[in-house]
Amino acid sequence: MRPWRTLLAALWSGLRSWSGDDAYERYCAEHQGHKHKLLSRREFYRRYFDRRGGGPRCC
Repeated sequence: MRPWRTLLAALWSGLRSWSGDDAYERYCAEHQGHKHKLLSRREFYRRYFDRRGGGPRCC
């Protein structure tokens, strides 16, 4: 039963990475230990989607 769990965990992780769902966790891991204040999850995703979409959204 363990190989299935390992496979499912790897697939889930890959799907989260591909979709950008884990972007905030990756951001926190990359900036851990730096001297600046981290963005909140809300502010991070606002900037993340603005960069991906080519500009600010109205809603």
